[in-house]
Amino acid sequence: MNGKVLKVVEYNLTFGSSARMVNVFGLIRFKKNNGLYVLYADQNNQYNIINYGGSHIKGNTILSMSCKKEDEEIIKEYIFKVTNEEELNDFEIISLEPIEGIEIISSNHLELKPDVINNLIDKTIPKKEVVEEPVKAPKPKKKNPAKILLFFIIILALIIGGIYFFAPEILLGSKESKTLTCTITKTDNSLNATLEETKILSFDYKNILKEIDTTTTFRFNEKKDYQDFINKGTMYKYMPENETQGGFKQDEETNTFIITKNETITPDYDKATNYEEVLLENKREGYKCEEKVLGE
Repeated sequence: MNGKVLKVVEYNLTFGSSARMVNVFGLIRFKKNNGLYVLYADQNNQYNIINYGGSHIKGNTILSMSCKKEDEEIIKEYIFKVTNEEELNDFEIISLEPIEGIEIISSNHLELKPDVINNLIDKTIPKKEVVEEPVKAPKPKKKNPAKILLFFIIILALIIGGIYFFAPEILLGSKESKTLTCTITKTDNSLNATLEETKILSFDYKNILKEIDTTTTFRFNEKKDYQDFINKGTMYKYMPENETQGGFKQDEETNTFIITKNETITPDYDKATNYEEVLLENKREGYKCEEKVLGE
């Protein structure tokens, strides 16, 4: 296997430490130009995108840095040969055995079909060994009808109690719930871009905030600022920590980058959760909000 699962030890030297793990599909040296490259993707990759870049070994860590656009053909050739099980005569495979982490300074990205990514993972990433424990035959026990009845009564009581506590509308009948749609447009001079943000805040029948869906649209004034936002990794500063909590879209023709986030409100949430307080808080921050009532 040419690859390994590694921990990302740092993003772009400024974003701090990260707990994100990536599949590294190979650390390779292309013999024709003696260039060292690394290609990788998040373990929970939902965007069908892999990242690649020029590389350097620093102790037990490898670095990823942006490389020339022409180098994309080298990466494509490596992927094609690996997934089709062809000889890698033009490549030297560098062992990842002593490597423990990857430091991402910057990178290029390449969109692939899902089946190609899955094939690449199968051909390069070692599988975890599963040790099966011997199954012991259970000794037959005599069933006590009274205990069985008591067990089902307790389970039924827990189910009804849980429904009453977490979703009382099921037992008491449906009640109204609300959503707030709040929007704001602002200019970010550091990015040379206009930011358009839309938040959809969902409340339960008690007018308590339960979920926030946010869409942020970056409209860049210049092509160079748009490309720097992506190639220098600045976009990661605005993206959710976990890919399951959102995603992104981009339009190179209009220099537009869109990030979506989904946040479920937990006890750790440190802002207002009452409907009236949430509405007042967003208006103070400059948002324009519209209310929509759901249900009867």
